[in-house]
Amino acid sequence: MKVIRIRFSFLSILGVLLFSIPNGLLGQDQLINILDAETNKPISYANLYFKKQNSVFTVNENGTFIISSKRKEINDTINISCVGYQTKQVIINKIANFDTIKLIPNIIELPEIQVNSTNTKTFRTEKTKAKGSIGGIPNNQFMIGLSFDSTQFAFKKIEAVMVYIHRGGDSNTPFRIRFFKLQNDMPVDEEFYQINMVVHAAKTGWNTFSISGNQPQIPSSGCFIAVEWLDFQTIDISKIDYTKKNFNLDFNKYRGQYIGMGFYSYKQNKSKGYYKTINSKNGQWFSSNSLFNNYKQPEFKNQILKPMIALSLTN
Repeated sequence: MKVIRIRFSFLSILGVLLFSIPNGLLGQDQLINILDAETNKPISYANLYFKKQNSVFTVNENGTFIISSKRKEINDTINISCVGYQTKQVIINKIANFDTIKLIPNIIELPEIQVNSTNTKTFRTEKTKAKGSIGGIPNNQFMIGLSFDSTQFAFKKIEAVMVYIHRGGDSNTPFRIRFFKLQNDMPVDEEFYQINMVVHAAKTGWNTFSISGNQPQIPSSGCFIAVEWLDFQTIDISKIDYTKKNFNLDFNKYRGQYIGMGFYSYKQNKSKGYYKTINSKNGQWFSSNSLFNNYKQPEFKNQILKPMIALSLTN
């Protein structure tokens, strides 16, 4: 009986060790950790862009990511980026297993803000009703957003961002909110708020995400607020059956977010919708006019659907 107990204990320990290691690492998969170069703390939800494979993925909340053995076989280069950090380029073949990669924080110069004794007024930009929705694209780091022109919104501070999460997918899947500048009413890739703002929706419908600490001030040219869908390598697009009509609605494989689409009613609102894929070669922003042209219906009076994003602002 004593021998049996010893053997059982050994097998139990071996089992614990095996189950403690991620399944992929039992082969030749590679685990990497993304850390802040100054604090050595994990950087949550950083982007990994595999250049040759033209694919973008996101590390998890602990800053870790597993590079599959298939991806390792390709002598690829990875661009590692995150809001608030300098982009770093590494070669897969030079990465060791359980390696740590450190990103250097960007130096953020905050504009001088004058504090007045007058009372500030809080107001919200217009909300709209859902007329449709759009979801993330598997294996594609995808952003879609709404512009807020300089006429109404310049120099106001953003207290909170409101996003309408449509039914479908998983409403609790994390996504990133990004703050871009406008130039000639078009979004540019320069971000005026260098904070990695990754959030979870509490429910479907309108969700409010408050900004703690220094609230960003909208530039003189206006701003563009974007929602970035994060891809956690949850689906293998090579196995998608494109003959099925609802292939992109297979939530068992990809439970991403769906943002509501609608149109804004009052005439003074000049907001425009734009979208882009992060791994596109030219990084171009495209108008939602081209993406949602097929949604035109008589009851919409030929208005183009726009992403449902609103802001809570103070003077």
